[in-house]
Amino acid sequence: MSGLDAPILQQVTDPRTRLFQDAFALYETSIPRAEQKTRDEILAGLGREDVRFWAYTRGDEALGMSILFADRAHNTMLLEYLAVSPAARRGGIGSALFTASFEASRFDAATQLLIEVDSEAEDVSDAERAIRLKRKQFYRRLGCREVQGFNYILPLAHYGPAPRMSLLVLGADRAALDTVDLRRALAIIYREVYAQQSYDARLDLMFAGHGPQLQLV
Repeated sequence: MSGLDAPILQQVTDPRTRLFQDAFALYETSIPRAEQKTRDEILAGLGREDVRFWAYTRGDEALGMSILFADRAHNTMLLEYLAVSPAARRGGIGSALFTASFEASRFDAATQLLIEVDSEAEDVSDAERAIRLKRKQFYRRLGCREVQGFNYILPLAHYGPAPRMSLLVLGADRAALDTVDLRRALAIIYREVYAQQSYDARLDLMFAGHGPQLQLV
């Protein structure tokens, strides 16, 4: 980014603007189809206080976008989506966008951010597995840790079955999470982010066999 103006993080609130159109175009072309919400669902989020739709811009160019769920009442946060324009990759834009989005959305120093990431343990091609591992490494370099042995179920099926997922955490200052706390957070996310029931059977399936704590690695 040397010699260029620093990118600006802007919150997207109006679907009629070019800012939204450019950021949404990045979303549509960069996020795997099976992990996408519908356009109507994204539009509905623009009017919610607990949803942050960010565009990362330099001048008139949209370099990246992110969407975070931020529930103040329960101090629960989820990174739903993060994407960077192909022309802006490998220049630190993704790391800067991730950090700026988190800092602009968090409530206090104790806020933890959950991150849904495709699992490399799924039966996929070697090329796809390498992409998924690289994605996890990206988040690890930024201080995130993985919930060990946890198979997260993404409750989306608009465009085919969602892939097998892992769950990463940013902001945890301990080596483990209390299982009851993570389950409470995921129940909120299922209800508020994905319009599912807080007692969805998939939550039981995710936590089956896990003890009172989940290790972070």
